[in-house]
Amino acid sequence: MAPDEWPIATPPEDDGGYPARPAGRRRLPTVRKDFFLDPRDRLTEQERALMTAMLVELLEAIEEEIRAALPSGLLPANDDDSQQLLRDLTAAGLIDQADLIALLLRRADEERIANAVRGRSAPRGSYLQALIADENERVSASAMALILARGRRRNRLGQPRIEFEDLPGPLAKTLAYAVAAALRQRVGGVASKEGHVPFGRAAAQLCDGRDAAKAIDGLTAALVAALKDAGRLQEQLLENAAEEGDVPFVAYALGELAGLSGPAGWDYLADGDDGRLVLLLRLAGVSREFAARLLALLGDLVGIGDLGTEIARFDALDEAQARSMCEWLRLDPAYRAALRTLGA
Repeated sequence: MAPDEWPIATPPEDDGGYPARPAGRRRLPTVRKDFFLDPRDRLTEQERALMTAMLVELLEAIEEEIRAALPSGLLPANDDDSQQLLRDLTAAGLIDQADLIALLLRRADEERIANAVRGRSAPRGSYLQALIADENERVSASAMALILARGRRRNRLGQPRIEFEDLPGPLAKTLAYAVAAALRQRVGGVASKEGHVPFGRAAAQLCDGRDAAKAIDGLTAALVAALKDAGRLQEQLLENAAEEGDVPFVAYALGELAGLSGPAGWDYLADGDDGRLVLLLRLAGVSREFAARLLALLGDLVGIGDLGTEIARFDALDEAQARSMCEWLRLDPAYRAALRTLGA
């Protein structure tokens, strides 16, 4: 049986891949680290390929914006090699950013879960398309904005991509200036301080023009808030979204109902084992029937191996315990992290 490769396999060498690896001790430090990694946590080839493709497209988009802001003729023509740009930034350690890798992994997880869910369920129809015709103007406008934004986050092959606006502010600034610096390296006279000014200005212009309101997470949160205010954030809507594989919306909706943030909702859904998804469902106040259906649909995709155990956890978690946990989760993450570090 042929393996199910979603959405793409490892890129060929002429598309940014690497040639056959040599034998010998030069690889030993990397091989030692790789050999002892937990196989349950390692990236699959499909995940690695998708994350790499999204990163390359993101860097390419940043490069194009910076090039457009530079004086004409400053850079050599036909010098826009995004794969080489990725290799340069990776070698310099400028890509090893926790927020960036977390975002790439999240998008890969969203795609993996969505594809699996759509393959096993029978959606009743597009719930987002239906919301466009909603009589509530705020709901209708928010749904349309999210649909358009999601369309822009698919490339010509239909694969997911990340927009510059989707990056957290500090990360967006870091990547913009890193790309500008890498492009500056391609111009002669690197020692000339005057030659750096146009590149710094181009990166600053890109950062200044970034519209955080266009971030896909913000648009998802806006729709969830509009639906909640209109009294429309109901279980049937969430179930329809789940059957369509729209796990970001489901996670943000559950997070909103639980009194947490959308990203917190995603974290507890995507890492759903050890009672995390059950806790989110209990805090959101959903019915046992809905919880059971969602666990059956998503359980194995988010690390849950025993649905019976998770339902028992849902039943055992009373209102007082849920309220106490909710108060804990609403504390600032930095405070909670400090307490854990101190052993509390």
